[in-house]
Amino acid sequence: MIASEELKKLQKRMDRLMEELGLARIESKYLEEMERMRRRLGELMEEAEVGRDGEEMIEPLADVQETDGEIIVIMDLPGMDKEDVDIALSSDELSVVAQRKTETGMEEGSFHQREGSYRRFERTISLPTGVKADEAHAKLESGVLKINIPKAVVTTRKRITID
Repeated sequence: MIASEELKKLQKRMDRLMEELGLARIESKYLEEMERMRRRLGELMEEAEVGRDGEEMIEPLADVQETDGEIIVIMDLPGMDKEDVDIALSSDELSVVAQRKTETGMEEGSFHQREGSYRRFERTISLPTGVKADEAHAKLESGVLKINIPKAVVTTRKRITID
């Protein structure tokens, strides 16, 4: 895995190159791909970082499937309950953060060995097409999160004649 500092430097260089080229000179089909690359670079930076309070941050495994009418995301979140999971969805990006609450009533000094997992899972996924965020629904069962996201209707490009 690439170190976080190297990723930050790479992102700054990429941003500088974009400014030097001037966005107006780049065709729109390339802009979309460059934006996806920039977002993925940001995701890689997040993967390389350690979470708040020194806890380990893990990028959970995920499958993204596209059907005619929806996008289905299946993500492994072992040991998590639905109260531990926060899902945010926009028209082109899905973000999932899960963190199990720390158990209370246990004194640190009373453990001979403690291997309980209090990790933070975090994953942001760029979606392959526009979606209807307000119609999405999720289900968490046996540590597996399934999110069904209906696709937005994509209108075709239309030529307009000048009167």
